[in-house]
Amino acid sequence: MKAPQKESAREGILASLVGDLGRTLVRTRERAWTAAEILGAAARLRPSFLDGEGPVGIAFAQPGWIVAALLAAWGTRRRPVLLDPGLRREAEVLWRERPDMRVLSDDVAPGDGRVALGELLAASAPLAEPPDWLTLPADDEPFASLLTSASTGDNKVIDKQGFQLYRQAEALASVLSLPAGGRVLSFVPPFHLLGFFYGLVLPLVEGAETVVATDLAGSAMLELLVKHRPGLVVGTATHYRFLVRAAVKSKVPRSATLFLSSGAPLDPTVAEAFATRFGTAVRDFYGTTELGGVALRAWPDHYRAMREVRWRIDPDSGALEVMSPWGGGAPGAWLATGDAAERAGDDGFRLLGRLDCVVKVGGKRFSTVEVEQALRALVGVGEAAVVSYQRFGEPALAAFIAPEPGQALDEVAVRAFLAERLASYKLPRTIVFLPALPRGSHDKIDYQALRGLVAG
Repeated sequence: MKAPQKESAREGILASLVGDLGRTLVRTRERAWTAAEILGAAARLRPSFLDGEGPVGIAFAQPGWIVAALLAAWGTRRRPVLLDPGLRREAEVLWRERPDMRVLSDDVAPGDGRVALGELLAASAPLAEPPDWLTLPADDEPFASLLTSASTGDNKVIDKQGFQLYRQAEALASVLSLPAGGRVLSFVPPFHLLGFFYGLVLPLVEGAETVVATDLAGSAMLELLVKHRPGLVVGTATHYRFLVRAAVKSKVPRSATLFLSSGAPLDPTVAEAFATRFGTAVRDFYGTTELGGVALRAWPDHYRAMREVRWRIDPDSGALEVMSPWGGGAPGAWLATGDAAERAGDDGFRLLGRLDCVVKVGGKRFSTVEVEQALRALVGVGEAAVVSYQRFGEPALAAFIAPEPGQALDEVAVRAFLAERLASYKLPRTIVFLPALPRGSHDKIDYQALRGLVAG
């Protein structure tokens, strides 16, 4: 098969797969996968997808095997559903909807009803030429399904069609400007949308190599920055907090790297410290699993929607709504983001947090995000989260604080600090100290679990 000339995102992915079979497409700290190895693994996996119809769960940990599983699924017209291999809960979401659905795993002995393919993958051999069954989804065909983070409830399965990934990748080409043959360093697992799109799909479109490195300390993350000199770094707000802390004790590399964050807004103190120590501002992308990318900002600027995306704010509820060519809704339909926002400048908006974070206490409406930001500014606070609850029949706030390692905080000091910065109606009535805040499958704080701690 002759490598196609890149004219679209779909053709860009195909060119990466068949243009040079010896080129490394994706790597981890332990190993690398060439295009030939990924195609060989896909050929070994393909018979596993021929048995049956409909979606199939993919609970793979290794990024090379994930790409291979995607190709095998597309080659058999099956919809791949990407799952966190470490969370049985995600597989259970699928089994509730489809009790007969197969969930494939790259573990040798995964148990809990999954089909293990580790030995099959280990026996795969590189291909000398692309297989004749190799195909990619068309615009109107299933590309993949992913699960939402479940930070405010149960996971939801979000189906993505080809156009939703292709059009967004094409729109970002001028914004991110990844050079062909460049390198992307992703700290986010590829079975989450952020790591999947920016860490796998976009590099394949642009002919770049991806290094996937997850669950690392800040010092190890800095080492990889020095080693690989990536053109793009993909992370969450948590990753940049770790990098800032590590940069205090280590030499910070200076390069033309573009640092991208998404999943949750950057904490202002982290964003400011990062810009000071690394000499560049983090690009903060705003989007959702359902809608994909919506807007972008470079700290401390406000969000500006991507050129193809329209937005508006409901005057009554303050809800942000968007109209996006890759949002998945009907053409011309306004889609709810679930977030509250306010206008900023002439052409942008400022996020106020999830709509369920906008509370009314003492007759005044505000966002709990403001209280969280005030808490994080206190020396010794590692993480902070605020939820509303019913206290003696009236709404009140509860603050949960995880101190930094080796730091001791007390309730009196916290209250005194907040009283100097917030109006009285914004002050938490309950303050709870925890070793660490609970997190969901996408590294987001599990607010549902926190509300359970003060329920009743």
